[in-house]
Amino acid sequence: MNLKEGIVSITDHITEYSIEKAQLGKYLNPILTDSSEILLVWHKKIDENFLNQYKNIKAIFRYGVGFDNIDIDFCKKKNILVCNNPDYGVDEVSDSAIAMILNLTRGINELQGFARANKNSWTGEKIPIKLYRLNNLKLGIIGLGRIGGAIARKFRAFSKNICFFDPYQSSGVEKTFDIDRVDNLDDLLKEVDILSINTPLNNETKGLVNKEFISKMKEDSILINLSRGEIIEDTENIKNALISGKLRGYGTDVWINEPPLEKDLLYSSWLENHSLTKKIIITPHTAYYSEQALYECRNNTALNCLNYINGNPIKNRII
Repeated sequence: MNLKEGIVSITDHITEYSIEKAQLGKYLNPILTDSSEILLVWHKKIDENFLNQYKNIKAIFRYGVGFDNIDIDFCKKKNILVCNNPDYGVDEVSDSAIAMILNLTRGINELQGFARANKNSWTGEKIPIKLYRLNNLKLGIIGLGRIGGAIARKFRAFSKNICFFDPYQSSGVEKTFDIDRVDNLDDLLKEVDILSINTPLNNETKGLVNKEFISKMKEDSILINLSRGEIIEDTENIKNALISGKLRGYGTDVWINEPPLEKDLLYSSWLENHSLTKKIIITPHTAYYSEQALYECRNNTALNCLNYINGNPIKNRII
């Protein structure tokens, strides 16, 4: 391995480099140059045009879980190693999913508005909100990976009515989690009250949640998406489903465009404090975040990069 100084560069987002410097030392030159050979990448789009500009790149380490901002096919063609970092933030994202489920089933946002607008809410005024007993509801999970599995494990504290769809998980994993496996996605959609999507973004999942998908969901159900925004084909379909009552609520940490476009009808309704707002929870792609998770993300990415430089085993290699 080439042991020249300053071969590792950070493409974007990170502006203070102490965590990376502690691991990489002399190998780190945060500023991208023609001499950069290894990249630490956050949001930056790494495509053919970028890599033709920086021709010495030999390896790419993605800070986050998803790698849809990296042209994997072109990297493979150029024999560029790519690793991601799926191990950090599992607790934070799964906690966020559980928090959204609790909020939407127990009407926390709506009850705050009820209390704010109506003094008699404290003294027996009829509650104008449909609330649910959580242990009567069934949770369905699409994608039983690290985060989907953590959601299943945590939701068992409230209900054992859990099933999942994941054709890529080996037979028997359902016994490990003591939950039900569904082999057909349509069967899952029609039987669950709460649906959590926890899949990567790829050609198979892009636009997965379209009008037909929503039509197959159970009436008055809740949709949670903490994976990738582009898994939703069009947020207008979500808005229409909320208006019609097909969906009881929608919780998301991701959007098709980030930041969302103001012409997006669902997003603009939320901004305007539309009546739909009480049925929606939106967080700005921060479900992964805690100080501990951010440190773990950056430290583990830098450590994996250092292992590559030193010829030691590396983790989470994609290609």
